[in-house]
Amino acid sequence: MQRIVGAQAARRGEANVAAGLVETFALARARGERVETSAGKLRVSSRDGLRSLREAGHIDEAQYAVGLLYRLGFEARGRDLRAASLEPGRGGGHDNDRFVAARLRRARSLDFVIRADRAVAMCLADKPMALRLLRAVAGEGTSLSAFGAGRALVQNRQVFIEAMSLVANLSRQIARDRKEKNIS
Repeated sequence: MQRIVGAQAARRGEANVAAGLVETFALARARGERVETSAGKLRVSSRDGLRSLREAGHIDEAQYAVGLLYRLGFEARGRDLRAASLEPGRGGGHDNDRFVAARLRRARSLDFVIRADRAVAMCLADKPMALRLLRAVAGEGTSLSAFGAGRALVQNRQVFIEAMSLVANLSRQIARDRKEKNIS
């Protein structure tokens, strides 16, 4: 009985979340904002700080791509990968190879976030906002303007660009290391 009640409560919660997403989508569109949906996620892209910085020319395509890679891992931190979240195999049932591959991708994403956080915290220790900006703008998509205007905005933008350059270099180093491991 408790399992049925729990399942019903979970369905009500999911319905409330879906209704909230529909409302957010409609309100953002009504305000003229760009709204995108991909992989079941709703993003108001005109409010995405990472995207805004790329469109304004403050970060390049490589930094933007690495920022999205960071976001993928940052978002994965809060959820676990379950077998039910994977597509069913062709023959039905559980596809262990697909599950293991998905776990490996998730582990690599989480490892990248940890390494990026550590690199920014250590290399930019004299700029305490660097890690906070990386997590907020690249990880959560927060607009940089949420951290101040005027000189503060310019200073935060510069710190964020330094952090993204550092993370992009880290990403290239990780790719080189993996390539060397595969060759050896």
